[in-house]
Parts: sequence; structure tokens; C-alpha cells
Amino acid sequence: MRLFAAYRERAGTEALELELPRGATVADARAALEARFPGLSLGEGMAAVNAEFANAETRLGEGDELAFLPPVSGGSGERLFLTEEPLEPLLPELTAWAVRPEYGASVVFLGTTRSPNRGREVDHLVYEAYPEMAARVLAKIAAEMRERYGLGAIAIVHRLGRVDPAEASILIVVSSRHRPEAFEAARYAIDRVKQILPVWKKEVLRDGEVWVEGGVDPDLRLDR
Repeated sequence: MRLFAAYRERAGTEALELELPRGATVADARAALEARFPGLSLGEGMAAVNAEFANAETRLGEGDELAFLPPVSGGSGERLFLTEEPLEPLLPELTAWAVRPEYGASVVFLGTTRSPNRGREVDHLVYEAYPEMAARVLAKIAAEMRERYGLGAIAIVHRLGRVDPAEASILIVVSSRHRPEAFEAARYAIDRVKQILPVWKKEVLRDGEVWVEGGVDPDLRLDR
């Protein structure tokens, strides 16, 4: 088992072995770990088995590596992180997480790789990030969204590494009391991500490759 960030600090270890009965699930492992380390609560985070996202009912086998992943930033109402894993498996989980009785609208935006783009066939994209800064920037974007739109849940998840055509590169989920705010917040999020999130995109084409430059927040340009 592997623990990261706040989970690692609370448990006082980053890795350990855990024996569980045959047929045990991620939920069973969570319960055993929380019993071993009082004060460690894993419910607000996510899990990965052998470096692939898993849910509470995923069964574990001998020799599996189970990792518990805390949210990169934000509280229980936010899921903000970068990942090299496909985003599509997260779609039903994050949509269900965002739907709450007190909020009447939820909007999901899934940005996928387009090919052809500007008349040229795209073989795949490659995303590169400044991860430590990206965590802070995602928190900043979420704070701006809350201030403007009074939202409930906010999820912004961005892919890293190789992303093929039709695969998702970004997933945004927001909930609010009314639908205008939810739609506007989702659009604000993707526009702001393109302005200030330190993630860069290279298009690998059939006949070459090019870094794609997007917009930049005018207040942050170095040539002002």
C-alpha cells in the first residue's frame, strides 16, 4: 500500500504491506488502514490499484499495489488534480459525487482530442506540466469560480502524457443551485485553465510536431 501527501504525513509512512482475506476490496483495505492509524480518514480521496483508478468495490489480489490519493487541493467539495490515467472512467464517479440534494443543476464538460485540427491529421497529443504550481493554480481557479458563481461541487481533472484522438484531455464537473451559474462556471473554468494552468500541449502530427500556444492572462504577460 502507498500513501501520498497528507495521508502519508498522518500515517507516518509512505508504504506498507497489508494482509487481507481472499476477496477483499478497496473498501476493506481502507477500513483496515483507518483502524491501524487513528485519525486517518481516506473517504474524501480516491484509490488506484496497480496505477489504475479503482472504486470502493474493486477486488484486490495477492501482490496488488493499492494507493490512496488525497485531493490535490480544496476541501470535500473539490476534486482538482492532474493524472496520466484516462479520464473516461472518472466520469460517472465524479458526476454522481457532484449531484447533491441542495443543488438543482450539474454540468459536465469533457474536452477531447480533435483530428484533423486546422486541416492537419493529429496522431496524438502530449501534455507536460509544472505539477507543483499546477496544484496551486487549480485551487485559484476553483476559488475564483466560487466567488463568481456560488457553486457546490467543483472538479477539474487534466490529463498528462500521451492523449490519442477522441480521448479526453480535461474533465470539468460543477454543480450549483441554478443552471445558468453551472453553465457559466463550466465555461469560465475551461477558459481560465487555458489562460493560466501551467500545462502545455504538443501536437504530434503525421508530418511533424508543434507546441500549441493558447491564450495568456493579459495581466500576467511578461511584455506588459
